[in-house]
Amino acid sequence: MPHFTLPISAQGPMVDAAVMISSAREKVLQDAGQNVTSPRTIRGLIDTGASISCVNPTVLTALGLTPTGEAEIHTPSTGQTSVRVDTYDVRIAILAGRAGDLHFISETIQVTATDLTAQGIDALIGRDILKSCIFNYNGADGFFTLSY
Repeated sequence: MPHFTLPISAQGPMVDAAVMISSAREKVLQDAGQNVTSPRTIRGLIDTGASISCVNPTVLTALGLTPTGEAEIHTPSTGQTSVRVDTYDVRIAILAGRAGDLHFISETIQVTATDLTAQGIDALIGRDILKSCIFNYNGADGFFTLSY
C-alpha cells in the first residue's frame, strides 16, 4: 500500500495539495477544445473532525468554478446553528510535501467553500477523502503517515 510520512507541524498534520476541476468538467472542456484550468497548489490540514472537505473560496474562484449546490454545516464556531454554504465539485491531490509528487488523487468530491484564511490554511482535508486512506497520527514521535 503506497504511503508517505511527514512531521507534525505546529498547526497539526499539514499537507501540500492541489485542487483541480472535476473529471466531468475537464472532459467537457477538452471535448470543446478549450483550455483546462491548471490545478491550484494549496496548504491543507488533515481534519478527522470534518465530514466534508473545505476549500477557501478564492481557490475555487481561481479555478473558474461555479457552485454546484449548497450544504448546511455545523462548526465549533456555529454551535447548534447551521450555516448554509456553497458546494463545488473538485478533485484533490495530496502532494505530500514534495512539489510535483502526486501521492493520492481523490475522485470528484463535493467540497464546501469556507474561508480559512484566519487559520493560515487553504483547506481542511476531511473524512470524505480520508475514507479511502489509513491515517496514523503519532503525536509521541511527532509524525503522521497517510496510506492509500
